[in-house]
Amino acid sequence: MKMTIEAFQALYCSSVAFGMRKALQAEQGKSDLFQAVEILKNEKQDLEQQITELKQRAEQADRRAAETRLAEERKHTEEIAFLKKANQQLKVT
Repeated sequence: MKMTIEAFQALYCSSVAFGMRKALQAEQGKSDLFQAVEILKNEKQDLEQQITELKQRAEQADRRAAETRLAEERKHTEEIAFLKKANQQLKVT
């Protein structure tokens, strides 16, 4: 009977120690996951900022391209008008 009680006590102590180790491991894993979540949140914020910057650059490039196109169209129109006028004057002379 005494040996049985001692065996149960040893099993109990062993199981308590095992449970404590697993609980500590779970807490450590939880802490690691929280750190990973914070790192990912910071990365997400950085990427969103990059997206905003890239959108602004794209809009600026589009505006510049439109302005350049308009300037070239005006220049082309003026050149055509000049050539038509020059052609008309040559026909008159």
